[in-house]
Amino acid sequence: MKPSHALAYLRQICCSGLSREVAITEFLRSLPLLIPSNSNTFSVGELGLIPTYHLAGFDLSDMTATASDIIDQYHTPERQARAMAWFSQHPTISDPRIMESAFYQTDMYNLIYRQFDMHHLLWTPMSLGGQSAGVLGLYRTSSQKPFDSRDQAQLLSLLPYVVHAYRAANDVSFEASPDSSSGMLVMDIQGGILFQSPEAKVLLAQARFPRVLTDQRKQDRLLIRLATMCRNLQGISRGEDLPPPTFIHTGAHGQFRFRAYWLNGHNQEVQRLIGVTIEYFQPLTLKILRAIRDLPLSPTQKQVALMLAQGVTFEQIGLRLHIKPTTVKDHVGKIYSKLNIHQRDELLPTLLAAANNH
Repeated sequence: MKPSHALAYLRQICCSGLSREVAITEFLRSLPLLIPSNSNTFSVGELGLIPTYHLAGFDLSDMTATASDIIDQYHTPERQARAMAWFSQHPTISDPRIMESAFYQTDMYNLIYRQFDMHHLLWTPMSLGGQSAGVLGLYRTSSQKPFDSRDQAQLLSLLPYVVHAYRAANDVSFEASPDSSSGMLVMDIQGGILFQSPEAKVLLAQARFPRVLTDQRKQDRLLIRLATMCRNLQGISRGEDLPPPTFIHTGAHGQFRFRAYWLNGHNQEVQRLIGVTIEYFQPLTLKILRAIRDLPLSPTQKQVALMLAQGVTFEQIGLRLHIKPTTVKDHVGKIYSKLNIHQRDELLPTLLAAANNH
């Protein structure tokens, strides 16, 4: 992908109106399109540079049992003080030995970083209103070259957009993509998981984590809600006035809908088993953006295509992009020609079909 197109996509993600965690997680996943990197993270920190939780652009679910303690133990007051002193004079850290001279002998490096081949790094702090909000981290393997001044300049140019994405709320409502994926759990009446289909295992991990939190217990909030749903189902069968055994969870990957029901009858002599379905819906805006990203359109045409798919009028598109109505019509004509469609109603199905083919 051309750098100009990658840059446009990263900016679009941050300004898309998606919730904070959805936008930042997609930004982390997509940043390698512009700056070669892997396993990128955003560490949210509200007290100095001490992180309260971490968003990851890669799957960290297998590390959650140990990563929180390791990360928490690494961020000592002394190391944080050295980092803050450095950041008071420099915009980034590209050598972790600034924080800890023996960094490559620490548990942080050997138990976490090495597992994901995170050797070279580029950290930059993000602040809101003069207060630290977190640290954006990019990583490269030991076989790649270290980050240089050009990489630093590109990252810093994107920082205002990350700030914009961070200012969004986490409970932003969104239109769900029409297609979904699903899985099934089998639970007992206390809310313990007895079985999970392969699909459910993946979806439950996506719902619980892209986060790694300093307080490991916070990661169990979703499991607590599942256990409560099972108890509600049992109470309803006894005639109690309780909420329906279903709930919706919105996380960094999108929307997850949980529903519980009895798998066996009311015979008290057998173990009562509860089936729980998980249905996952991706934000429609995110799916459209991903489809548009790889199409042979110019950056401006991609902006126009997104708004067209969202139902924005030609007049509003012109106002938002500060272009003339005739220019909007010209862009629309070129979009239709490149996608081999003839009217607006064909655009969204075409984009969703393109997204499903990736």
